[in-house]
Amino acid sequence: MARPAKKRKDHRGAFLPAGVYPQRDGTGEISGYKVRWREENFDGVGRHSARTFSAAIVGSLDRALLAAVEFREQAVRVARAEGSMVRADPAVAMTVDELFSEWCVGRGPELSERYAEGSIRIWEREISARQIAKLRLARISQDPAAITRFQDQLLAEGMSAGNRAKVLSLLRAVLRWGRRRHPNVLRLELSGLFELPRSSRKRLAFATDAYGLERLIEAVLRREAHDDLLPLRDAAFVAAMGFTVAARPSEWLYSARWADLHQRSVEFQRSADGDGSGGVGLKTGARAALVLPSASERICAYRERLEERFGAQPENALVFQALGSEGPLWSEDGDEEGDPVAWTDSEYKNWTSRVWRKARAQAATVEQAPAGLETMRFYDCRHTAISMALHSTLVMGPHGMNLHSLAAWAGHDVQTLQRYYAHSIARYLGGEPIDLDQECRTARERVEANPATYVRGA
Repeated sequence: MARPAKKRKDHRGAFLPAGVYPQRDGTGEISGYKVRWREENFDGVGRHSARTFSAAIVGSLDRALLAAVEFREQAVRVARAEGSMVRADPAVAMTVDELFSEWCVGRGPELSERYAEGSIRIWEREISARQIAKLRLARISQDPAAITRFQDQLLAEGMSAGNRAKVLSLLRAVLRWGRRRHPNVLRLELSGLFELPRSSRKRLAFATDAYGLERLIEAVLRREAHDDLLPLRDAAFVAAMGFTVAARPSEWLYSARWADLHQRSVEFQRSADGDGSGGVGLKTGARAALVLPSASERICAYRERLEERFGAQPENALVFQALGSEGPLWSEDGDEEGDPVAWTDSEYKNWTSRVWRKARAQAATVEQAPAGLETMRFYDCRHTAISMALHSTLVMGPHGMNLHSLAAWAGHDVQTLQRYYAHSIARYLGGEPIDLDQECRTARERVEANPATYVRGA
């Protein structure tokens, strides 16, 4: 048997209409009215919705009752016609600066530490202090020309093309992300309003030769260091870059583990446990690169010395793992050994400043040293490896050049390889191909037979 409906009365004693309920305070007195109705959510599933009208807010109980009755009638009418009430998106009041904070939380787990820190620095320095950061998202949808005015402002201030590209790329990424999260507020696709400056290359990829690389390795090996293990590691790092076809510094530092290193190849891939640090350096995804004997021999020599001092190294350790006084560093994971600790971005920059730049300056003073060593960047070791391979039997054959295998080793497509190394291809076109292993072996013997004399401490 159905239970009879309980009659509800308002503050004057009159019966309340259906869907309107009195709200009472701690003393039992009516302090406002609540409205209830049934509608559909965004997925089309029915649900109960409610809204309260307080006398303290609207001014009196009479006004609260009137507002509640009118709102309930409107809600029922709209729900019957359209299924649900249209509510204002809370993101209407969100500013661009607040959207960036939301972006950091939402995108943070997917970003590398280096990119995330760089993004925060750019935002705080170039965007947060400007007017565009204070604009509400709804305002940008109403006035998208704000994006154009911001770009004009950066140009008028004389910001370099490279910095403008970084600032605008970050703002575009944040707004794109915001449009996917808050389409009711960011109603326009704003990407087309961004005009990123094109950064034209100011120099072609520089490459030395195997002899130049050996002189650089010699200078690194003979540098002053408080620990004789460090020059061995540094020489192995330079050899790994210059005699691997072809790797990037980030791939050797953050991806390559001992298990990935084979006699003639190295595999750059994410760690099996899915840890993000194992894939930081994978600019073009997992791939394999060709390791020449001049690299593998020096890497093995470094590992032997490492294990003599600190014991056998596990296969999941990074090849160039961060070192402490007690050996390679590992993150703490409870009572168990955690993940291998890689170099930080600042440690890598300090290394290029303290070790690489001094080594190239010394190698450049050696008689018959290849031209350009004094300004050679560490990344140019990669260009050197690719350039040597371009005029070797690995690529050149009786029927011309086959760039496909080299492009795969370098992590490029063939078109990118041709665009960046067209000058190297033209330089050796029609020449006799070299045996790459023999070329590297001859260069090493030449350096060992005629060692350079360096001024210590220079």
